[in-house]
Amino acid sequence: MLVNRILNDKASLPGHVYRSLIQTFKDRLEERKVLLEKKASVTAVSPRARRDDAHAVIKHVTGTLLEVRPGLGSTPAFTESTATAVESLVFGQLYELVFEEIVAETSERDATLMDKIGSFEEERKEDDDNLISTLAIDALGILPEAHSAVDKLHYCVRFLELVSEHFSDGTIGADSLLKLVCQHIVKARLAHMNAEVAFLEEFARDEQLLRGREGYALVTLQASLHFLNMSSDFEKDIFAQDDDEENVPVGSDMNTNTKS
Repeated sequence: MLVNRILNDKASLPGHVYRSLIQTFKDRLEERKVLLEKKASVTAVSPRARRDDAHAVIKHVTGTLLEVRPGLGSTPAFTESTATAVESLVFGQLYELVFEEIVAETSERDATLMDKIGSFEEERKEDDDNLISTLAIDALGILPEAHSAVDKLHYCVRFLELVSEHFSDGTIGADSLLKLVCQHIVKARLAHMNAEVAFLEEFARDEQLLRGREGYALVTLQASLHFLNMSSDFEKDIFAQDDDEENVPVGSDMNTNTKS
């Protein structure tokens, strides 16, 4: 709340820097659009310009804030909280523009994945509702509504916890957790799942990923999505039951300190 108040104070230096850089980001975006309209062959415009500008805005606003209010950086925990608050405010203004760039970059992968999911659902006749946690699907479905890395990671962790809890009364093979996550991604049908993970890869900070659960959740989603993108047969690779796996508790890895 303190960071919010300072950055929204028109009389404060951090507030001035925040508003100026947000406007500069938007001005640069319009300049690039005009340039591309005038010279369609221009290749000098970086396909990740918006992401680079967003990183710069977050960095400079955070730096100015810590310089003016050094108490906000008095401990690593305070510094991390301050950076997270700045990120949330910046993406409150710029998220759609930044995510649009990522969606464009991952559009082919996401379109291919959605086509495979559509074809699979048309052909599949077996009832697999017992494999699916509706609560986990709901948690994953909130991912597009989260506009910062920390919020997206929160729902990723919650999603993985709910998938694990769905099988808390028994044991399954350790490798089956990956398949379960894949099954839930298929059922969730998020149009931009590759873009969601790419956003986290871009903006999730090491301090967030080193907490254990957040890092493990992202690594699990990365592996599951890669598996889905590479698979040419969801029935065989993901939904077929394998009785030969070693039986261990599904949720055991969620309590480790796996780092990304």
